[in-house]
Amino acid sequence: MLRPAGARTGSSAAANRNLTIAAAAFLALDGAALVFAATWQHELMLGVVGALLVVAAALVVVFWRWHRRQLEEIAAARRALREEAEALRELLNGA
Repeated sequence: MLRPAGARTGSSAAANRNLTIAAAAFLALDGAALVFAATWQHELMLGVVGALLVVAAALVVVFWRWHRRQLEEIAAARRALREEAEALRELLNGA
């Protein structure tokens, strides 16, 4: 079955969401574990790396939301272009 470029199925969007959540959770868990280990062992660099992983987890979610907004804008532009093309086609066929 052929779909227009950019068309997404419900299962594809759910898989994308689940993968993003898993990646962010993995980064956050690793970061939290490193921060805990840093406080337990009094190691500054472990804490820095752990904090960076927690920040990376937050950035994964932020950029994923930005990406979804961009996809929605592209889909809206495609719908508008399709409607305009249909109007032009009707105008040409009616004349």
